[in-house]
Amino acid sequence: MVKKTLKTLSQEDLELWKKITVQLKRNNPEVLIKNNISGFKIKKIAKSLPKAPELKPFFIGEKVSKKETLTFPDFNNDNKKSSPNMDKKNFNKLLKGKMEIEGTIDLHGLTADQAKIKLIAFIDRSYTLGKRLIIVITGKGKHKGYDEFQRPINGVLRQSLPDWLSGPSVSDKVLQVTQAQPKHGGTGAFYVYLRRKR
Repeated sequence: MVKKTLKTLSQEDLELWKKITVQLKRNNPEVLIKNNISGFKIKKIAKSLPKAPELKPFFIGEKVSKKETLTFPDFNNDNKKSSPNMDKKNFNKLLKGKMEIEGTIDLHGLTADQAKIKLIAFIDRSYTLGKRLIIVITGKGKHKGYDEFQRPINGVLRQSLPDWLSGPSVSDKVLQVTQAQPKHGGTGAFYVYLRRKR
Protein backbone atom coordinates (compact mmCIF):
# COMPACT_ATOMS: atom_id res chain seq x y z
CA MET A 1 0.00 0.00 0.00
CA VAL A 2 1.36 3.41 -0.99
CA LYS A 3 1.44 6.03 1.75
CA LYS A 4 0.11 9.45 0.84
CA THR A 5 2.34 12.31 1.83
CA LEU A 6 0.70 15.55 2.81
CA LYS A 7 1.73 18.43 0.63
CA THR A 8 2.67 21.52 2.58
CA LEU A 9 1.77 24.92 1.23
CA SER A 10 4.54 27.08 -0.10
CA GLN A 11 5.14 30.53 1.35
CA GLU A 12 3.57 32.06 -1.78
CA ASP A 13 0.40 29.95 -1.35
CA LEU A 14 0.13 30.91 2.33
CA GLU A 15 0.35 34.62 1.52
CA LEU A 16 -2.34 34.27 -1.16
CA TRP A 17 -4.59 32.38 1.28
CA LYS A 18 -4.20 35.12 3.92
CA LYS A 19 -5.15 37.82 1.37
CA ILE A 20 -8.32 35.92 0.47
CA THR A 21 -9.39 35.15 4.04
CA VAL A 22 -8.94 38.76 5.15
CA GLN A 23 -11.52 39.85 2.55
CA LEU A 24 -14.10 37.30 3.68
CA LYS A 25 -16.87 38.34 6.03
CA ARG A 26 -18.68 35.80 8.19
CA ASN A 27 -22.43 35.63 7.52
CA ASN A 28 -25.05 34.92 10.13
CA PRO A 29 -26.67 31.64 8.93
CA GLU A 30 -30.18 32.73 10.07
CA VAL A 31 -29.98 35.98 8.08
CA LEU A 32 -28.67 34.06 5.06
CA ILE A 33 -31.60 31.63 5.15
CA LYS A 34 -34.19 34.42 5.58
CA ASN A 35 -32.71 36.38 2.67
CA ASN A 36 -32.76 33.35 0.37
CA ILE A 37 -36.34 32.39 1.24
CA SER A 38 -37.84 35.89 1.11
CA GLY A 39 -37.38 36.12 -2.66
CA PHE A 40 -39.57 33.08 -3.37
CA LYS A 41 -43.35 32.98 -3.55
CA ILE A 42 -44.81 30.02 -1.72
CA LYS A 43 -47.66 28.39 -3.62
CA LYS A 44 -50.47 26.65 -1.82
CA ILE A 45 -50.72 23.12 -3.16
CA ALA A 46 -52.69 21.50 -0.37
CA LYS A 47 -55.99 21.78 -2.29
CA SER A 48 -54.64 19.79 -5.24
CA LEU A 49 -53.36 16.89 -3.13
CA PRO A 50 -55.67 13.89 -2.76
CA LYS A 51 -57.08 13.27 0.69
CA ALA A 52 -55.19 10.57 2.56
CA PRO A 53 -57.28 7.51 3.33
CA GLU A 54 -58.56 7.29 6.88
CA LEU A 55 -56.90 4.46 8.74
CA LYS A 56 -58.75 2.93 11.64
CA PRO A 57 -56.67 2.14 14.72
CA PHE A 58 -55.90 -1.54 15.24
CA PHE A 59 -54.19 -3.80 17.74
CA ILE A 60 -51.70 -6.56 16.99
CA GLY A 61 -53.48 -9.89 16.86
CA GLU A 62 -56.81 -8.32 15.97
CA LYS A 63 -58.71 -9.80 13.02
CA VAL A 64 -58.56 -7.77 9.84
CA SER A 65 -61.88 -6.71 8.36
CA LYS A 66 -62.26 -8.02 4.83
CA LYS A 67 -62.21 -5.44 2.05
CA GLU A 68 -63.81 -5.89 -1.34
CA THR A 69 -61.51 -8.16 -3.31
CA LEU A 70 -61.22 -8.87 -6.99
CA THR A 71 -62.60 -12.12 -8.29
CA PHE A 72 -60.11 -13.64 -10.69
CA PRO A 73 -61.00 -16.32 -13.18
CA ASP A 74 -59.91 -19.86 -12.52
CA PHE A 75 -57.28 -19.99 -15.25
CA ASN A 76 -57.80 -23.71 -15.73
CA ASN A 77 -61.61 -23.61 -15.99
CA ASP A 78 -64.37 -21.74 -17.78
CA ASN A 79 -64.75 -17.95 -17.33
CA LYS A 80 -68.51 -18.23 -16.90
CA LYS A 81 -68.04 -19.78 -13.45
CA SER A 82 -66.34 -16.65 -12.07
CA SER A 83 -68.58 -14.07 -10.44
CA PRO A 84 -68.54 -10.63 -12.05
CA ASN A 85 -67.44 -7.43 -10.32
CA MET A 86 -69.37 -5.42 -12.93
CA ASP A 87 -72.90 -5.30 -14.34
CA LYS A 88 -74.05 -8.51 -16.03
CA LYS A 89 -74.67 -7.02 -19.49
CA ASN A 90 -71.14 -5.61 -19.80
CA PHE A 91 -69.66 -8.73 -18.22
CA ASN A 92 -71.29 -10.92 -20.88
CA LYS A 93 -70.00 -8.59 -23.63
CA LEU A 94 -66.55 -8.82 -22.06
CA LEU A 95 -66.65 -12.63 -21.96
CA LYS A 96 -67.62 -12.74 -25.64
CA GLY A 97 -64.84 -10.31 -26.60
CA LYS A 98 -67.32 -7.76 -27.95
CA MET A 99 -66.12 -4.71 -26.01
CA GLU A 100 -63.79 -2.12 -27.52
CA ILE A 101 -60.17 -2.84 -26.63
CA GLU A 102 -58.29 0.38 -25.87
CA GLY A 103 -54.81 -0.96 -25.21
CA THR A 104 -52.65 -4.07 -25.41
CA ILE A 105 -49.48 -5.04 -23.59
CA ASP A 106 -47.38 -8.05 -24.56
CA LEU A 107 -45.22 -9.46 -21.77
CA HIS A 108 -43.64 -12.26 -23.88
CA GLY A 109 -39.93 -12.72 -23.40
CA LEU A 110 -39.70 -10.69 -20.19
CA THR A 111 -38.58 -11.93 -16.80
CA ALA A 112 -41.21 -11.91 -14.05
CA ASP A 113 -39.72 -8.76 -12.50
CA GLN A 114 -39.55 -6.91 -15.83
CA ALA A 115 -43.09 -7.98 -16.71
CA LYS A 116 -44.50 -6.82 -13.36
CA ILE A 117 -42.89 -3.37 -13.64
CA LYS A 118 -44.03 -2.96 -17.25
CA LEU A 119 -47.58 -4.14 -16.43
CA ILE A 120 -48.02 -1.80 -13.45
CA ALA A 121 -46.74 1.18 -15.46
CA PHE A 122 -49.06 0.29 -18.37
CA ILE A 123 -52.12 -0.02 -16.10
CA ASP A 124 -51.30 3.28 -14.37
CA ARG A 125 -50.93 5.05 -17.73
CA SER A 126 -54.11 3.48 -19.16
CA TYR A 127 -56.11 4.40 -16.05
CA THR A 128 -54.78 7.99 -16.13
CA LEU A 129 -55.80 8.28 -19.79
CA GLY A 130 -59.32 7.04 -18.95
CA LYS A 131 -59.04 3.74 -20.84
CA ARG A 132 -61.37 0.98 -19.68
CA LEU A 133 -60.45 -2.29 -21.41
CA ILE A 134 -56.93 -3.50 -22.03
CA ILE A 135 -55.52 -6.87 -23.02
CA VAL A 136 -52.56 -8.36 -21.15
CA ILE A 137 -50.75 -11.02 -23.17
CA THR A 138 -48.76 -13.35 -20.92
CA GLY A 139 -48.38 -16.28 -23.29
CA LYS A 140 -49.47 -19.80 -22.41
CA GLY A 141 -46.11 -20.78 -20.97
CA LYS A 142 -44.63 -24.23 -21.03
CA HIS A 143 -46.38 -27.05 -19.19
CA LYS A 144 -44.21 -27.68 -16.11
CA GLY A 145 -46.09 -30.46 -14.34
CA TYR A 146 -48.70 -30.14 -11.60
CA ASP A 147 -48.89 -28.35 -8.26
CA GLU A 148 -49.93 -29.93 -4.94
CA PHE A 149 -53.63 -29.63 -5.90
CA GLN A 150 -53.09 -31.36 -9.26
CA ARG A 151 -53.54 -28.12 -11.19
CA PRO A 152 -51.32 -27.78 -14.26
CA ILE A 153 -48.45 -25.29 -13.89
CA ASN A 154 -48.35 -23.24 -17.10
CA GLY A 155 -45.89 -20.39 -17.15
CA VAL A 156 -44.67 -17.92 -14.57
CA LEU A 157 -46.21 -14.76 -16.05
CA ARG A 158 -49.62 -16.35 -16.47
CA GLN A 159 -49.65 -17.69 -12.91
CA SER A 160 -48.29 -14.42 -11.42
CA LEU A 161 -50.81 -12.11 -13.10
CA PRO A 162 -53.54 -12.42 -10.41
CA ASP A 163 -51.06 -11.53 -7.65
CA TRP A 164 -49.77 -8.52 -9.58
CA LEU A 165 -53.28 -7.24 -10.32
CA SER A 166 -54.40 -7.64 -6.72
CA GLY A 167 -51.32 -5.82 -5.41
CA PRO A 168 -51.66 -2.44 -3.67
CA SER A 169 -50.37 -0.37 -6.59
CA VAL A 170 -53.07 -1.41 -9.10
CA SER A 171 -55.92 -3.24 -7.34
CA ASP A 172 -57.86 0.01 -6.85
CA LYS A 173 -57.77 0.57 -10.64
CA VAL A 174 -58.84 -2.93 -11.77
CA LEU A 175 -62.52 -3.90 -11.82
CA GLN A 176 -62.57 -7.24 -13.65
CA VAL A 177 -60.16 -9.80 -15.10
CA THR A 178 -61.21 -12.58 -17.48
CA GLN A 179 -59.49 -14.86 -19.91
CA ALA A 180 -59.46 -13.52 -23.47
CA GLN A 181 -61.31 -14.99 -26.42
CA PRO A 182 -59.25 -17.10 -28.88
CA LYS A 183 -59.24 -14.20 -31.40
CA HIS A 184 -57.48 -12.05 -28.76
CA GLY A 185 -54.99 -14.64 -27.51
CA GLY A 186 -57.16 -17.23 -25.71
CA THR A 187 -55.53 -18.88 -22.71
CA GLY A 188 -52.38 -16.80 -23.18
CA ALA A 189 -54.13 -13.43 -22.75
CA PHE A 190 -56.50 -11.68 -20.35
CA TYR A 191 -59.02 -8.88 -20.55
CA VAL A 192 -58.39 -6.36 -17.77
CA TYR A 193 -61.35 -4.02 -17.31
CA LEU A 194 -60.33 -0.87 -15.45
CA ARG A 195 -62.45 1.22 -13.13
CA ARG A 196 -63.71 4.60 -14.27
CA LYS A 197 -61.23 7.35 -13.37
CA ARG A 198 -62.45 9.53 -10.50
